[in-house]
Amino acid sequence: MARINLSFRDRLRLFAVPSAVFAFMIFNLGLIAKADTHLETANKAVKTAAALLESDNYYDRILGAGTLSDIGSLTALEVLEEFATGPDIVYQRSAIDTLIGVRHPNGIDLIYRLAADHQMFTQFLVQSLATNPRDDMSEFLLAVLQEGTSDVQRYAMQALVHMQDTANAIDVVKSVVESPTTEPTTKAYGYYFLARRGYASEIADQMLRLAARGDLYQREVIAVALKYLETDRAYEALTILEKSEDPRVSLAALASIAARGEEKYVNELINVISRGKELNAEVGASALRRLPPELAHQLSIELFALKIRPVPGARLLEAWRGIDWDPSEIYEWGLAHDDLDVKLQTLWLMGERKERSKIGLLATYLDDENPRIRGMAAWAIIRISPESFNTGTKV
Repeated sequence: MARINLSFRDRLRLFAVPSAVFAFMIFNLGLIAKADTHLETANKAVKTAAALLESDNYYDRILGAGTLSDIGSLTALEVLEEFATGPDIVYQRSAIDTLIGVRHPNGIDLIYRLAADHQMFTQFLVQSLATNPRDDMSEFLLAVLQEGTSDVQRYAMQALVHMQDTANAIDVVKSVVESPTTEPTTKAYGYYFLARRGYASEIADQMLRLAARGDLYQREVIAVALKYLETDRAYEALTILEKSEDPRVSLAALASIAARGEEKYVNELINVISRGKELNAEVGASALRRLPPELAHQLSIELFALKIRPVPGARLLEAWRGIDWDPSEIYEWGLAHDDLDVKLQTLWLMGERKERSKIGLLATYLDDENPRIRGMAAWAIIRISPESFNTGTKV
């Protein structure tokens, strides 16, 4: 039999195919192992939430119900309905706050049904949406805006400011703002809504009039809205509002000027958050979401170095839900903190921002001795990766 002489290049070609197949097999085994790990983590999170659902602590039950609702549990959704329409206002509001965040396929229908049947539910719902907007409820809020009481109208307009617009949203808001019967604070939020969407120059006179003559609530809102009016008159109005004796008006104006990057006002905002009265520090920390992302990150790092207190620290973490910047250092600070609420807010933030790369880290908190930590970690994991839920898991 003749000997076949292969060149070095030919031998490489001969072994290239099986080597590639081997590498492909190894890669896929890695994917399978990773998928199995995610499935195991998701199922453990579900079991953690199921245990909370049976807790004697009502807040734990509400958290567990919210988590399980995200992966389709009708029983959990019924628990939220029970609390949301119950006699205890504190638990009712907690359940409503949770309910507007769940993504159960029947969740939105339940919200509409309860809003139609319970006036108090509607009022609390709109107030909750003002701080936790949900885009698929824009049509509901536009209807409330046109038909609701003045108090409910105000919260509806406040909620719409931060939501995605439906086709008729601009026209509806303009008509409400222009109506002579609309309450001035609702108009102020309407101006804020329009200013954020590029109409600031069209409503400049109306905003500046409220900045000079409005009550404290109206001036606070206008101080926020004037950020979007880049004129000398707006800047002058903001510097006057920043000197207001009312801290909420002053802080709203301070954040709007700081957003322009002026060092004097940036430093003053840092000072308020790090050394001011706690309520003022909370308001200031919440205002970080209105700064340019890079500046918000810079201030956060400086505040960590200044050992920001836990309560404003938790508000800072909440503000990071809407800051478009790498939050790695924010997570690191929050998870290393001794305060329980700061840690909870950090876990919440990971879930809210859907940090898929953090699922493994979150999984380590499913064994924490504190049930609130376990519950929030479970919620975050399911919020990030609901598709990993094993439908065979017993809830």
